[in-house]
Amino acid sequence: MLFRHPLYRDKVIIIVEGGSDVRLFRGIFHCERTQVEPIDGKKELLSAMNDLSIEYPEQVLAICDADHENLTGTAKMAEQYSVYMTDCHDAELMMMQSPALESFIYEYSTSEYIDTMKKSLFDMVLQAAYPIGILRWINYEKKLNLNFKGLNFNEFSSIDNLDVTIDMQFLVNTLLERSRLKPPFVDYTYLMSEIDIYTQRNENGIQVCCGHDVANLIAIIYRQKSISTDRNTDVKKVELALRLSYQKEYFFDTDLFDRVSRRLGKFGVSIGANANKAMHATSA
Repeated sequence: MLFRHPLYRDKVIIIVEGGSDVRLFRGIFHCERTQVEPIDGKKELLSAMNDLSIEYPEQVLAICDADHENLTGTAKMAEQYSVYMTDCHDAELMMMQSPALESFIYEYSTSEYIDTMKKSLFDMVLQAAYPIGILRWINYEKKLNLNFKGLNFNEFSSIDNLDVTIDMQFLVNTLLERSRLKPPFVDYTYLMSEIDIYTQRNENGIQVCCGHDVANLIAIIYRQKSISTDRNTDVKKVELALRLSYQKEYFFDTDLFDRVSRRLGKFGVSIGANANKAMHATSA
């Protein structure tokens, strides 16, 4: 319907996974020729782009989270359908790797903890979230139908100042109890064995960890009185603060930007203040 509307006749539609991604990317891709639009999730995005990239080859591209596809080596394959995936696991981790996380730390840390958080927060929470990311990876690759939706991180996360501990026994048993569609062979022994196998692969945390998990752990840390200026911090507040602090110049430093800008350049579109880089990438 958008492509048929007169107002969109000369526009390039950039499809993203959902509303939060629209809020992140519409400032980055703000120009007369582009329009950022959401679709309901990655699965639907990939399905739609199989058709749209063929029907409207010069009017549409999509951006989505890589999730585990950088680990499986399939992320770049989606570019044949004009789908471009994040350099790391997802957009949340992309923002955390930028100065946006430091802005969050300055805003929400007590004075005595600012330097410590700048030095240690990201590595600390990434390490803590790693085994959860391993479980998600196993679930994705083995198609186990484990239900991660709505997990209460307070139930299996222990926070003592800067020490974060994940009770994997509790988490695994919780997932088993709430996952009615899991195969019959999936039990506690099976999952713990697979966790050991996958952990030994020693993959990079920015590919293994889910940014939403990491943000949940940051929120729990920042509910401590000694550390935080706002003890009502939750995961939505963390992710909102990251989006508000994430400047488009940070995105220009990513490989994702280089790949998307080359594609947009073929449509005659250059991205915002970094148009010169986009034009250079197109001619390279």
